[in-house]
Amino acid sequence: MTIRSAVLATGFVLALASSASATEGIKGFWRTGDGRSVIQITDCNTGICGLIAALPPDAPATDVNNPDESKRGKPLCRLIMLHSFTQASDTEWEDGTIYDPKSGKTYDAKMHLTGPDTLDLRGYVGISLLGRTDTWTRQQPGSFKACG
Repeated sequence: MTIRSAVLATGFVLALASSASATEGIKGFWRTGDGRSVIQITDCNTGICGLIAALPPDAPATDVNNPDESKRGKPLCRLIMLHSFTQASDTEWEDGTIYDPKSGKTYDAKMHLTGPDTLDLRGYVGISLLGRTDTWTRQQPGSFKACG
């Protein structure tokens, strides 16, 4: 192996490791901006997704605001509310959607890891300019009361 080949191989391995650690960086438990819920971000069949891991005591038990009447009896606990995000860079995920169980609406969304323990999630309609950003903070397992 030449020196050039070794350098290229090392760079390739470092790039893969960086990409893997970035993906792992977003996975875990995140407290929403209002401090009331915790979402677990993980891998799903369609990309990165997020499911409700903790709810405030006054939250309804089921998805009562879902526009699909057949889903209104589905428990909110463990409900997948972030869908199909793809990684765009080491710190950004895009082309996903976020479901808001309070309103029953689904929005286009993107996420940006702004630090190891801070995540900006932007939900929008059509274009990102027409949206709202919520800043989430990382939570350690056991630091919150998990739902059901």
